[in-house]
Amino acid sequence: MKAHALRSSAPAKAAVPAACVALLLTLSGCISIPGAAPPATSTVPSTIPVTDTPTAASPAPATTPARQPGDWANTVTEVRSGVAKINVMLCDGSGYGTGFLIADDLIVTAAHVVKDQAAISVSLGSQVSSAEVLGVDEAADLALLHTDRPLQGHVFDLLTSPPVLGTDVAALGFPLDNDLTFTAGRVSGLNRQQTIDSRTVTNLIQTDAAMNPGNSGGPLLTMEGKVAGVVSSKRTWVFGGNREDDFSAEGTAYAVDARKAALAVESWRTRTQGLTPASCGLPAPTSTDSITVTLNSDHPDAANATQSLVLHGESINRSAYELAFAILTPEQQAYQGGLEFWRANLGTSFWLTLDVDTVTSQGSDLTVVVQLRTSQAAMDGPDGQTCSVWVIGYSMKWDGSIWRIADTTTPEGPPEPCSAGA
Repeated sequence: MKAHALRSSAPAKAAVPAACVALLLTLSGCISIPGAAPPATSTVPSTIPVTDTPTAASPAPATTPARQPGDWANTVTEVRSGVAKINVMLCDGSGYGTGFLIADDLIVTAAHVVKDQAAISVSLGSQVSSAEVLGVDEAADLALLHTDRPLQGHVFDLLTSPPVLGTDVAALGFPLDNDLTFTAGRVSGLNRQQTIDSRTVTNLIQTDAAMNPGNSGGPLLTMEGKVAGVVSSKRTWVFGGNREDDFSAEGTAYAVDARKAALAVESWRTRTQGLTPASCGLPAPTSTDSITVTLNSDHPDAANATQSLVLHGESINRSAYELAFAILTPEQQAYQGGLEFWRANLGTSFWLTLDVDTVTSQGSDLTVVVQLRTSQAAMDGPDGQTCSVWVIGYSMKWDGSIWRIADTTTPEGPPEPCSAGA
C-alpha cells in the first residue's frame, strides 16, 4: 500500500532535485530548475514520510463536536482568512503547500512541505512575509513556521478529541496552485496505519474529501471551523507494484491528528530561534535579510507573483545568487549572460523594502510594477547613491508552479536617492 505526501509539484521540465525525486508521483512536489536533462520516470508511485509518532496514552474516547447553526459556506467565510499559501525554495528547485494560523505569527504546516528548504515565503490574502521553521517532526509530518511580521487572519483552534466516524469534514488549501479551494467529505476511518518505506505509521485520520498536490499542511476542518487534522497524504494505488491486478484507490486521504499537532506546537512555539535552513553552500540567512513587503494590488495572482519576487530578493540579500538566478526564466538567464556575469553586476545590492503597486495581465503573463528600495556601496550605486528607490516593471511568466521573472524595465528612468531618514 502506498501513501503519498501532498506538497505540490509541476510537470518536470529538467533534472529534478534529489530531495524531490520521491515526490514526483505524489501530492507533494517540487519544480525543477530548467537547464538539465529530464529524469527517467516510473509508473510506480514513490512513498513519502507521512507518519505520526506514537502517543504514550490510548486515544481519548471519540466525541461529536457540537455543530453551530449554518452550513459550510458560513464556516469557510469565517475561517478562510487564516489559510496561508507557502512557497519554498530548495537548493535546486521549488515547491508549495498550505498552512494555517495558530497565532498571528505562527503557521502550522506539514513537515514535507518545508523539507530541505533554503527559503520560505508565505502569503495570506494580500499579506506576504518570509518565514523560518521553528520546529519540525518528519515522523509526524508536522512543522511550525514563524513569520517575520505579524499577519492578520483567522486564528484556528485545534480539536482536543478525535472526530467520530462519519463526521463531516472539509479541507481548505491551494491544490494544483489554484486559488483557495474547498473540498468536503467525511471522516471515513480512524487510527489508520500506513507503511511508509520501512516505517509503519499509525493513528492517522482518513477522509474521502478530495485532495490534490498543494493541499499538504492545510487544515482538515469540522463544520464549526475547528481543526481535526493537518492534511498530509493520500493513497493512489492499492498495491502499487505495477501489476495487472493493481487498481487506483479513491477517496483515501489522510491527516495528522490535531491532538498530535497541538502537542508539537506547544513544545515549539516558545523557541526564539528558527532551525537552520539548507545552506546550499551559501551563507545562512539572518533576520536582516528579510524584506519589508507591501502589496497594494488586488489582482488574483498578485500574492503569488510577490512571493517569487521576495524569494528572489532575499536570496540576493544572503548572497544565495544561484537561488535568486533560478527565479529568472531560462530565456532571461541566457540574456543575462549566465549566473556569473549576472551576479557580478549586482555588486553590493541589498533589498530593503518592496511595494507592489500594480499587477496587470498580458495574456497569460503578468506585468508587476513595484517600488524597490535598495542599499549598496557608493561605488556600486547610481551616481554614488548608497540608498536608492527604483520603480521597476517586472514581466513574469507562469511555469506551472511559480511566477518567474522574464524581463525588467525601469519606466521612470534611473533610481532616486532615498529621502532623508529612509
